[in-house]
Amino acid sequence: MNNYLKSFGNNFELGFNQSEYPFLVDQSYDNDMCPSFHFEFDSAYYILWVDHAAVEKREDESNSRYTVVEAENLGDNEYPELQTKASPALAEFETVADIVIYLNELKSRLAAEKVTH
Repeated sequence: MNNYLKSFGNNFELGFNQSEYPFLVDQSYDNDMCPSFHFEFDSAYYILWVDHAAVEKREDESNSRYTVVEAENLGDNEYPELQTKASPALAEFETVADIVIYLNELKSRLAAEKVTH
């Protein structure tokens, strides 16, 4: 079972099919406000936070449903231990359509990055 399902329940909807984006590593934790997934791109780490679809269920109703932030690795490359950097969000989306476009573009860029290395 995925971490986010264990931590946030079987009824939590990501809005996208996680299996289509194998580069997203589920790092969800019970004490977090919402599920999170990290990924690496251009030798840097990022975290995608996925909040509830219903605004009234969010701990902070001013947050977007999907937020991408830079991450700081307190671990090493083999066992990353990531936390959000103290910087503004890189991208914020409210709709499933927008996050799917973003993830598909990222998947294409990651595939291209693998080809060139």
